[in-house]
Amino acid sequence: EAYACYTPSNTTLTFYYDNQRSSRSGTTYDLNTGTNNPGWESDGTNYYVTKVVFDPSFADARPTTTCDWFYGMTNLQSITGMSYLNTSEVIYMNWMFMRCTKLTSLDVSHFNTSKVIYMTQMFFGCTNLRTIYVGNGWSTANVTFSANMFNGCTNLVGGQGTTYDENHVDKAYAHIDGGTSNPGYFTAKNASQRGDINGDGNIDVADVTLLIQVVLNSSAIDLGVADMNGDSTIDVADVTLLIAYILNH
Repeated sequence: EAYACYTPSNTTLTFYYDNQRSSRSGTTYDLNTGTNNPGWESDGTNYYVTKVVFDPSFADARPTTTCDWFYGMTNLQSITGMSYLNTSEVIYMNWMFMRCTKLTSLDVSHFNTSKVIYMTQMFFGCTNLRTIYVGNGWSTANVTFSANMFNGCTNLVGGQGTTYDENHVDKAYAHIDGGTSNPGYFTAKNASQRGDINGDGNIDVADVTLLIQVVLNSSAIDLGVADMNGDSTIDVADVTLLIAYILNH
């Protein structure tokens, strides 16, 4: 059976699909259905969760809803193993990550959303979320309800530099960023992240050092990763923004 287990000792919520539920330490929960709240939200456990893990066994589960799964997890710092979440049968994704205020990035690149109809407030209030990675399985073709999907995601930046716009918070920008000709809030999984100047997958002091060298020597570099403020020019303003980003994350 598919279920979730909360372990207080490490404040972790783990998703399983096996026959070992009775032997699990901690509190176990049935998965929710439709737009019903999951048990870990109803009893207030969601507030204490700092880590979510999808066990490899969960790859065989086929949930039809992920509605509210991480809703209100204001202390959630990481989600691991999300590639084991098969979303091919999911219809409801509304409020899925709502108010996950500590998450700075999400990798949903394996998601298959071809059957999803509901994405209302899916990322609502993720105020520190900067990057959302998606892959070829992402589609909003059947999404009918997407109001306020990105409302309050003020730090969100697409892979080509599209920044948050309060006038575009529904599914219209829920696709891989195509720049000014086709703005979106998502980043292709294999694309370089803005600020990752040296391309090592991390944004840190090494990137600041390299960016300073680029500015001082007028060296050519990928505009997509170095143009922090999106003005199509690489200069000291971009260095300042990169430093500010690192200090605040």
